[in-house]
Amino acid sequence: MSRRLGSIGSLELAEVAWRPEPLRDEEVLVSVKAIGLNYADIFSVLGLYAAANEVEGWFVPGLEFSGVVEMAGAASGFTPGDRVMGFTRFGAFVDRIVQRATYVRACPDGWTDAEAASVLVQGLTAWHGLVSLGDAKPGSRVLVHSAAGGVGLSALTICADLGCEAVAVVGSEAKRDVAAARAPFAVVVRPSGRPTKAYLDALGGPFDVVLDSLGGPWFQAALDLLNPMGRLVHFGATSAYGSATDGPLKWPNLALAYLKRPRLDPGELTSTNRAVFGFNLIWLTHRTDLLSKALDDIAARTSLFGPTRPHVGRTFSFDELPDALRFLQSGTSTGKVVVLIGNSSRL
Repeated sequence: MSRRLGSIGSLELAEVAWRPEPLRDEEVLVSVKAIGLNYADIFSVLGLYAAANEVEGWFVPGLEFSGVVEMAGAASGFTPGDRVMGFTRFGAFVDRIVQRATYVRACPDGWTDAEAASVLVQGLTAWHGLVSLGDAKPGSRVLVHSAAGGVGLSALTICADLGCEAVAVVGSEAKRDVAAARAPFAVVVRPSGRPTKAYLDALGGPFDVVLDSLGGPWFQAALDLLNPMGRLVHFGATSAYGSATDGPLKWPNLALAYLKRPRLDPGELTSTNRAVFGFNLIWLTHRTDLLSKALDDIAARTSLFGPTRPHVGRTFSFDELPDALRFLQSGTSTGKVVVLIGNSSRL
């Protein structure tokens, strides 16, 4: 938890007396075994996430967990002892959590705790971006940025399951094999700095959907690669802000990145017949109907909840959580970074 947002070093591990209120019928109490990390956790701890700044007092980050049901409400559909995976609007960096059953699903048979904490947030992000907003369908040409990360790998699985034609973009040669192992799509390594002609030629556009988590100079390049009626779905700006979020020059660097952010010309969108969507999963938590349906659609129309298993890139112990966030922030991770609690099962 953190009382003062602004740095990963502000996180504190604290024991808090547990005085739970009686469970509602639709809730479950879960003994947490694993916590899945997301880039939003970094931004929230650094004070760059608007929703996190709304929390008064102690702030507990974390969006994703897996564990075992301790207690179950009468209408939850679960029983004590069930292994589950869940999504929450913050508060997952704990060893026990109460959550509505709407955002909890049974853990697929044979999955480790780490794997179970690796699919819901990325799966929801990829599905909402590709299908709900991007309207991806069989035959759609899709460009997936950061394809070796959790969202990217989920997006590649969805594209393969839906019959889309995708191109996967990764940030280094070391990540190429991770993306290539997920689905039989072309993999392109993006250059450092800015898009080059050789890089753009290698992508082989145009595309019907671009899933963009990079922002910065990659945003306009992605927009230019769209077909008429194509859709750019933007859900992050790791290239624009990721390297600017640490160190003594954090705020000047952030200000510079903000001033250099991409600008959109509505007239250009009209003349090219293209669309740009932006979304943040945390602001959709009030749309229980939408997210619950998305989870059901993922289970029915994709293999994300099995037989495809999540790629867990690295695990950390609970007391190493700040180090885990720094590792994720470094940009060298692949798949999911997971924090394990107690005697949870390792890879």
